[in-house]
Amino acid sequence: MTLLVRNEADIIEANLDYHLAQGVDFVIVTDHGSSDGTDELLRRYELDGSVAVLREEGDGHHQSVRVTRMAQLALSRHDADWVIHNDADEFWWPLSGSLRDVFAAIPPAYAQIEVQRRNFLPAPDGAGPFYSRLIYRDAQSLNPSGRPLEPKVAHRAHPDVVVAPGNHSISGAALRPVPVGELLEIFHFPMRSYDQFERKVIQTGIGYETLEHRSPEVGRDQLKLLALYREQGLREYYERALLDDAALQRGLADASIVLDRRLERFMRALPKSVPAAKRPDGSATRSLVANTLAGFLELDSARQALANEQAEAGALRRRLAELQAELAATGEALRLLRGSRLVRWSAPLRRLYYRRR
Repeated sequence: MTLLVRNEADIIEANLDYHLAQGVDFVIVTDHGSSDGTDELLRRYELDGSVAVLREEGDGHHQSVRVTRMAQLALSRHDADWVIHNDADEFWWPLSGSLRDVFAAIPPAYAQIEVQRRNFLPAPDGAGPFYSRLIYRDAQSLNPSGRPLEPKVAHRAHPDVVVAPGNHSISGAALRPVPVGELLEIFHFPMRSYDQFERKVIQTGIGYETLEHRSPEVGRDQLKLLALYREQGLREYYERALLDDAALQRGLADASIVLDRRLERFMRALPKSVPAAKRPDGSATRSLVANTLAGFLELDSARQALANEQAEAGALRRRLAELQAELAATGEALRLLRGSRLVRWSAPLRRLYYRRR
């Protein structure tokens, strides 16, 4: 797994503990100038050999460059088979079994998967870890622009992969996508407290603002939030996202809000969790995923065979049309020839010739 972090002390340990328990073998972290103790927290994982940390300074939010570099290191230094591109506030959740079970069961023909995110809603500040306080999420998650939240990507390790800004897609290598994204989902916790949210908006927004050669689409939502902060409107934006009891009950009643305690239950059981490689539902999960995707492979093969047959039939139809056109042209030429003066005048000579033969 790759992680690009900056001042994530309130969540980085939960993220690493969770994903390592789910079967991630190794994590490459780029710490972009943290000053809140994140770096010190990462050292424990470095010492136990589960994490490698790259440390960088500077203001520019060169996410694509940094994550692509980590993807290349995952292959060249750590012999990765799959690479998950993650953020500190995101938790990849498997449909069944563990992350290891799901990725291990994906047939070799498939080499990348896009996974949808679920936004968990902020709650009033209080005691306890974020996963115990933030237990309600949107049924359909949107970004600050009102568009559906973009998915995140994982892929088989490949030396030519380039990861797009935001970890939403890849380029540089033709990797066949998994047709079923619902094998996984991502729990997203962008608003854990106002102080954390404000800090994230400022540092990420300025990072995109100072990024050279940035296209208009890159960092658009983060820059809108930064502008809102500068207009003194960020706290109001945050408070509007907080649910009072009436809004919560309406959301639950019309199913636009979902109560989801899965991460809380997993994290609370973590000290006594069964290791990912030995989970009792692991073999069933691998069989489910493999059989499901085998069906899609068979369907894709049938579609390709049908497409080939249709292409061959199309080529035959075009050749038949060409032959019919040639035949029609030849018939017309013969008709004109029969009606010509030369043919009429030479008829006696031709009859004499045939009699002598």
